[in-house]
Amino acid sequence: MKKGFEKRFHAGDIVYWCENRKSGRYGVNYGMVDEQFSDVVCIDLLEKKEIRYVDGVPMDQFETEQKYRKLPKGWTYSTKLFQLEWRIDPEEEKLFQEIKMDQPETIKKAYELGVLVKSDQIFHGHIEVDITKEGFRIIKKYPMWQHHITHISIQSDKVYFTYQEAQKEVEKHVAALERMSNLSEYDWAVELIDQTLKHWKKLQNATEEEVSVYRNWLLSMKHVEEIETRVYSGSIQWKYLKNTKWHNIVL
Repeated sequence: MKKGFEKRFHAGDIVYWCENRKSGRYGVNYGMVDEQFSDVVCIDLLEKKEIRYVDGVPMDQFETEQKYRKLPKGWTYSTKLFQLEWRIDPEEEKLFQEIKMDQPETIKKAYELGVLVKSDQIFHGHIEVDITKEGFRIIKKYPMWQHHITHISIQSDKVYFTYQEAQKEVEKHVAALERMSNLSEYDWAVELIDQTLKHWKKLQNATEEEVSVYRNWLLSMKHVEEIETRVYSGSIQWKYLKNTKWHNIVL
């Protein structure tokens, strides 16, 4: 079995991974193992317990009102029709502050004490007022175009028991971006060509000699830094960036 894919994790383990936070930013995140399959680990994301209250009712117990009520006397559009508050328990806040990202035992302790919970237990929408000619009601709303991820699956060899292991992967990605920024336009174009040829070689089970023939042909072109390549229907194609038509290479 390939290293990293062996059965290593069990339900309840605190684990780490490197995540792409978009715009080229990488960071370490943590969660709790749900289960592990042969190639992926299923992980529950964790976050701080719910502390919001709607009109004195805990957010996780508040339900959308079904019955409309009469608007209060003197109502205007600036009238507050519900009270949303955050009730912070000093002792729980102290426990939360004691969580150390690189110390999994502190994360596990916070979860066991209820300071951290699984993300799927948190309502990630918002509270708003629904006003019609029938009156008003307070509703929970979750816009259909929004999606909050609470459970993820990650390739087994990319999941770690320690923060430090995941941080090394972060540093590896950042180093790759820094290396890219220092390449010339020509060198970057050659790397992209080599990536295409590597993909083609694998698909066609081609030899190094066959790859070299295509590589030499492409690198003999004018303005290599303006060339892009792809594999299409088993063949290598190329074109200049400013053009739209792709060309097959026949050698």
